[in-house]
Amino acid sequence: MDKRLKLLFLLSFLLVLPANAFANSDLDGREEVFSFLGKAFDSQVSLSEKARTMEEIETVLDPYFTKDYKSRFIDENVVGQENEYQTYGTDFAPYYIPFYAFSEKTKVVEMENEIYVVEFFPGNAEGPVGYDDHYEGLKLVMSEGSWKVADYLYDEVPQEVIDKAYPEKAKEQKQAAEAANEDEDMVGKIVFAPNFSMLKTFMELGVIFRNENRTILFGLL
Repeated sequence: MDKRLKLLFLLSFLLVLPANAFANSDLDGREEVFSFLGKAFDSQVSLSEKARTMEEIETVLDPYFTKDYKSRFIDENVVGQENEYQTYGTDFAPYYIPFYAFSEKTKVVEMENEIYVVEFFPGNAEGPVGYDDHYEGLKLVMSEGSWKVADYLYDEVPQEVIDKAYPEKAKEQKQAAEAANEDEDMVGKIVFAPNFSMLKTFMELGVIFRNENRTILFGLL
């Protein structure tokens, strides 16, 4: 084949390749991470558009999720039979990309060989599904040469990641814990430390202590 024809064939091949074929081989900065997760979420949502074979469903999800995560998502959300499978809308949708704000509220923490995306969600008692204050996180790992979502973390985000994502909140929690410990120490000292001067005062005043079983009388003898 002529070299020019070979070059033309190669260029044509590159043009028709899916855009995501190389998109997630490297994620440089939070905006690229957000873009990647947006596409991952779109791939999940697209499975409700029409029935597909299981092979087609796996092909749609494969660029964004590890084999284990993909399997868990399919087990929880994909229904059908005889090679006619799809997802349906529900209030409880495990293993979908969380509804992140993708703003300053959404934190990206890079660890060794891992990327965590974390957001704090205040509690909500309204609507069909209520929940307490919690963190939701995703862990991305390098798998088969590409970054992929490997785990969904509901209030199980490693403390080290939370401390890096929210240093101000971590500082507040530490101060609150220290203050609580100081209060406990003070209560212990008041309750358990002997106070002979107070006891003497009670005796001089003839204070009577009663409980269910006995009466203790001081100062009246």
